[in-house]
Amino acid sequence: MQRSTALFFLLALFGGFVLFKVKYEVVEIEQKLAQTEQQIAREKETLHILKAEWSHLNEPQRLQKLAEKYLDIVPMKTEQIAAVVSDFSNEGSIKRLLPQSHLASMKRTK
Repeated sequence: MQRSTALFFLLALFGGFVLFKVKYEVVEIEQKLAQTEQQIAREKETLHILKAEWSHLNEPQRLQKLAEKYLDIVPMKTEQIAAVVSDFSNEGSIKRLLPQSHLASMKRTK
């Protein structure tokens, strides 16, 4: 009877130790999960802020002002646009602009 009592005592002690260890591992994993969820929430908030900043930076009016301020580009006049269109409508000017290899491939596709 003493042997079985000692065996049950050791089994109960071992089971208690295993349960104790598992409990603290679960607590540790729950803490890591909570930290990860907090980090995800912070990242989502940061992403939301960055999207708002990006939409502000890409506003057409703002870009137009920056282009006028820093770029020396003036809008093309109607006569300039007509000249460019007429240059490209003439086949001779296209041949001048394109390399010979490209012209040969254009003829094959026709």
